[in-house]
Amino acid sequence: MASEDARYRETSQFQAWSFSPAQLAAMREKTNAIARQRIAERMLASASNPPTSNNTSHANTPDPSGHGTPNPTENSTPTLPDFLKPEEEALLVSFYVSELLRAADHLGVPDEVRATATVFFRRFFLTNSIMTYPPQEMILVALFVGSKAEGRFPRIIEFQQKFNTKQDILAGEFLLCQGNRFNFEVRHPFRALMGATMELRSYGDIDEQRIIAAEKRAHEILLFSPLMTDAYFHYTPSQIMFAALSLADRGLAERLIQETFHFVPPTTNNDNTPAVTPLPGLENQGIGRKEGGSKGITTNDERAAIVGPGIRDKVMGTIEACRNMLSTELPERKSHWTSESIFKSQIRPVRKKLTKCRDPDRWNLSELQRQRREAGVRRADSEERPAASNGSKDAAIFGGDLSADAPEKKRRKVDGNGLEDPFGGPL
Repeated sequence: MASEDARYRETSQFQAWSFSPAQLAAMREKTNAIARQRIAERMLASASNPPTSNNTSHANTPDPSGHGTPNPTENSTPTLPDFLKPEEEALLVSFYVSELLRAADHLGVPDEVRATATVFFRRFFLTNSIMTYPPQEMILVALFVGSKAEGRFPRIIEFQQKFNTKQDILAGEFLLCQGNRFNFEVRHPFRALMGATMELRSYGDIDEQRIIAAEKRAHEILLFSPLMTDAYFHYTPSQIMFAALSLADRGLAERLIQETFHFVPPTTNNDNTPAVTPLPGLENQGIGRKEGGSKGITTNDERAAIVGPGIRDKVMGTIEACRNMLSTELPERKSHWTSESIFKSQIRPVRKKLTKCRDPDRWNLSELQRQRREAGVRRADSEERPAASNGSKDAAIFGGDLSADAPEKKRRKVDGNGLEDPFGGPL
């Protein structure tokens, strides 16, 4: 039976969405650079080919200065706007995440839906620039998809009525799923916190009110701090839980870790051979079997490598790093993101800059969906076979293929030569 760590390493959350800080920064730089290049190309293309109606409607309009109406496409190069920098995109993503959390509170969704929707939103704008797709509309899309990923299936009209909007939520649903690489499973630290409090109660020497207070505070932190930071990209759910518990009550978190990683190698046997000890919980799993030995027997060195002081110090270092990250966005910072002064001084200038450099072809999700559907229909029509011959017309009436080479086609089909895969080509 695989351990919990081994099972987590098989998840898409670990394999596709876990990064080091350097990797995450490089991905954001790359996403920003690609978006700047593509948006600039589209802006230049639209400026060099302006709509005909605009040209004709102002062709004979006199210029009050008396110099005539200048032709914007004649001997002039369009000026590109000042694009957002990666740190400005990160600031806007954090702001819209706080808006998403407020929207989740307004909907009254469960904790798992709230967290999953936020993770989907952050993943999407990790591989897509905030200059390409509208973040305000993607908030509702993330909440809608996050609800379905957690087994809740709300009606779209409920979302529209709750937020008093006519936004076409389905227009961005496929985009969000595509941006998340269709990885819908998200592991959260909430159940780990429940297990930690049960473990603390089992010790029997800790005050119950202290455990209750620590659990309540840690739960508040888990509902805000990991979602407002990059914790889900860097740490496992259990590490995030320990960091939140450490912020709530450092003593309890350290007690749990000390009780878990407390192994001290004993002395050698009487015959001066290394002592071996069965590892608790692994007796029937064949783990730690010594060569030529019995099942479930592990040498002291092997056991110390799993639950000894060395691995304990390593775990403590990781939890401390995660704790420092969560401490930058404690629940008390909610008022920071809703402050009018902060909005005017930090958010509004960047949003104003965004309105000038957003993608002209992809900002309207409904129009983008309509264009892609029409392009798909045109592509399907162009791939259809030429007009049917007389033989095929007769076949539509009498059934079967009446052309001269029909027996040969039927023979090839029976032999299997050239028979297409009924499930389509390779993905």
